[in-house]
Amino acid sequence: MKTESVAKGSRRNTWPRIRKTLHNNGTLAWLVDARIAGKGERIFFKTKGEAETKAEQLRAERKNSGETALAMPDKLRIEAMECGQRLERVGATLTEAVDYFIRHAKPTAGAQTINEVVAAFLRAKEQAGRRPGYLSIQKYVLGHFAKTFGERPIHSVGHDEISDWMLAQPWALRTRSNYRSDLANLFNYAVKRGNCASNPMARMERITLDDKPPGILTIKQTASLLTAAEQMDEGLMLPYVAIGLFAGLRASELAALDWKEVSVTEKTIEVCAHKSKTRARRIVTMSDNLAAWLTPYAQEDGKIANVHCLAFKWELVRQASGIASWPKNAMRHSFASYHVAFHKNAPQTSLEMGHDNPNQLFANYRELVKPKDAARYWQIMPEQGEKIVRIGAAA
Repeated sequence: MKTESVAKGSRRNTWPRIRKTLHNNGTLAWLVDARIAGKGERIFFKTKGEAETKAEQLRAERKNSGETALAMPDKLRIEAMECGQRLERVGATLTEAVDYFIRHAKPTAGAQTINEVVAAFLRAKEQAGRRPGYLSIQKYVLGHFAKTFGERPIHSVGHDEISDWMLAQPWALRTRSNYRSDLANLFNYAVKRGNCASNPMARMERITLDDKPPGILTIKQTASLLTAAEQMDEGLMLPYVAIGLFAGLRASELAALDWKEVSVTEKTIEVCAHKSKTRARRIVTMSDNLAAWLTPYAQEDGKIANVHCLAFKWELVRQASGIASWPKNAMRHSFASYHVAFHKNAPQTSLEMGHDNPNQLFANYRELVKPKDAARYWQIMPEQGEKIVRIGAAA
């Protein structure tokens, strides 16, 4: 491409310069060269008139910018230069810095206190259909946090002070991890609402917990628990215990289960969606020994645990069983461990338990069980006259 200047005399030094150019294909164009010290734009036009119009616009813009800069107070101009130099060291511009400050100092949805956001968060979760148990836990956790930070605007509470507050609490690592998750949910909610620009919990180190195996009942302890349930109040708690041990239902699902959802003849237990923790309906396959335990107690309808003060009665059964140290969620953990060891089908075990993710089985429930113990677990059945097989295995 060949270019030649059409400017004469003093216009040769006028910015921006206009040049007539000839492309290699013979096409004629007019170039507005707005570069200064090699930096800037080069703009092409079909006619000289269009090029001169653009050049005049650029001159006017430059003149206005210059007058604005001259009108700036010396103190502000010096501060802008110093800030620009400091930002240059980290690869940022003054505009970027101002934008960042405005986002954090003045939330788009307005400033709201922790107390206000917590109240809105709980209302939103309730309207979304969260269960009372979940809401109760969130109310306690976030209420504890709000005792310290409640009157503060949520966008003003930073990572460092939250971290210091958490470290000052006399918590076990598991509790600390749970608080970290719950507070992260609160701040994510605030970010979505526009009450703060970012989530300070995102910078907080994740807590590593020891991978302790879940506690399960031995064969002897399982038999002792069934005996205790059978002998108390004419077996009032026996269905609750047997289904917990051999079908692995959650405590909340056991408490809500109705006999019309239990079919001893078809050997199935239906866990309705509104009674399931995951809100998903599932059918649990009833083992032969569970069917044998339930047969004498089966009814057309009514709660399988139709017991006044269920928690109190359950505690009495546990005490009567003689099991000194009771593992957390012992019946559900036992079901999972013995079921996967016996059937050797982890996806099926996970399906029976109503997991959202099959990995939950290995992360939270499964304890290694020897095949011979797994086989004996599913052979624990009531005997005529005695009701229960006496297991002689060691605890």
